[in-house]
Amino acid sequence: MTCETVPQEGPVLLGRAQIENEDMDVEKNEAKEIALQKGGCARLPVVAWFQMLYRAFGLFVPLALLSYGIQQSFGKTYQTFACKYYMMNDLELDGVTMGRLMAAASVPWNIKPLLGMLSDTFPLGGYHRTSYLVLACSFSILLHSWIGLSAVSSLGLVAFMTCVNFTTAFSDVLVDATSAILAKDHPSEACDLQVALRISESVGGIMAGAVKGSVVAHFGARNAILSNGFSALTVLFPALRGWLPEERLKEKRCSPKWKAFNGNTHLTMAAGFLAMIAITLSISQTFLPDGRHRATVLLTCIFATLFFSYNAFSKFSPYLWKTSLLLFLRSLFSPRLGESMFVWMAKDPNGPHFSPELLGLADCFGQLGMLMGTLIFNRYMRKWKYRNIFLVLHCLVILVQSLDFILVMRWNKQLGLPDFLFFLGDETFEQAVERTFWIPLVVLAYKVCPSRLEATIFATLMAVSNIGFDSGKYMGVTLAEMWNLQENFDYLPHAIVSKGLVRFLTIPCILLLSPNFTPDDPIPEEPKEPKEPSKESHLQGTT
Repeated sequence: MTCETVPQEGPVLLGRAQIENEDMDVEKNEAKEIALQKGGCARLPVVAWFQMLYRAFGLFVPLALLSYGIQQSFGKTYQTFACKYYMMNDLELDGVTMGRLMAAASVPWNIKPLLGMLSDTFPLGGYHRTSYLVLACSFSILLHSWIGLSAVSSLGLVAFMTCVNFTTAFSDVLVDATSAILAKDHPSEACDLQVALRISESVGGIMAGAVKGSVVAHFGARNAILSNGFSALTVLFPALRGWLPEERLKEKRCSPKWKAFNGNTHLTMAAGFLAMIAITLSISQTFLPDGRHRATVLLTCIFATLFFSYNAFSKFSPYLWKTSLLLFLRSLFSPRLGESMFVWMAKDPNGPHFSPELLGLADCFGQLGMLMGTLIFNRYMRKWKYRNIFLVLHCLVILVQSLDFILVMRWNKQLGLPDFLFFLGDETFEQAVERTFWIPLVVLAYKVCPSRLEATIFATLMAVSNIGFDSGKYMGVTLAEMWNLQENFDYLPHAIVSKGLVRFLTIPCILLLSPNFTPDDPIPEEPKEPKEPSKESHLQGTT
């Protein structure tokens, strides 16, 4: 394959705003340097804070905000809500089956290492990332047009969700890889960039929560899915304009770049094995009818993921493999009960009978909670050590989970609290705590990535986390099947208690695997073991 390029005197760097100005006097240079070194919206007004980010990262800032806020947060939340109602009302599926199929459709998020390897090794049109971002957004627009204009079966809907997740996951790989590269260039602003992206993600979720319920209620689930194509369109135009910072290659041929992987075959093999594990989980949960067989496959895949992630990342540094195991185990021990709670709240005679508008508004308050968690972390917790952050937040997660039990037992009625108000508080606090927990984890993952393989390493870390998250979903589905939630909700309180007990397993993982420094600190250098002098050198020194 050949890609003709126009000869140029040097590489073209897209997406960066120039920081230096020859006419700028010394005082302005010093003021700008101080602003870049400070970091943190708590010290700067909002506008000045974003100006600081723009000076540091250029046009990548608005592109990344659109990707996280519109394509990923708004688009994914909006589409997931519409697909849930399509399954529940049009396809008449139970909550347990809905949970299995939706988790199976998320397999592209688990093969992100392969997407990162493709981006790192094979340039397309002279670019390692920009061309792939354009293709992913274009394909997403076509997919939404197809599903909105034709009715599909349950397997057809799974295929659609899988393909859309593929395009969104690929875009996420490209944006995250660029974030990891820029975070190394500006380490003191890395946390600020992550906070800005999470704020954008929360705002996008709030926008989706404000409109998705009304759109589904008035126009139907399929039309809601059709309208979601615009979310990819908002990233397509900036990508075409070259807002992604990247050097255009001068070679006329787009040949694979295998040099970076020659000494890291274990990483390449681990990425391939993780993809195989993710696909195996997806296929087994979709097509195996026996729950015991699915549980056996799940247990095998869990141990295989632990082995391959340790084998791959231990070659680089202890911080890297410990981070990978913490990401996986923390996600694994956060089980979900499929969509059983969603169906109980919407359709069960003993449930609260929430309408689409009310459920969508609840998600809106959940996103507000995520925004609150982001701001709380940035203002108060950035100087805490990782271990303290994770322990405090996980204990809060366990405490918040008890609110589900109170709602299902209808104790809120005895307390005089209406169902919807109680559910809003549950969603808001849970999302706030979860988001506050996730931000330092991602910052840690950014900083432990070795140079020249940022896309592949970070994508592999996130794939390990996503496989753990999906495994937690499948574990929750297994718990739901054990309590027969696909037939009725008589044992829903028992399932919620079982889910809460599993979360306690995360605490020893945090104590063993969390690093002993803060999110604002650089990764400490590993102590090198002193080499014992040989006998020959000792004799030479004495003569």
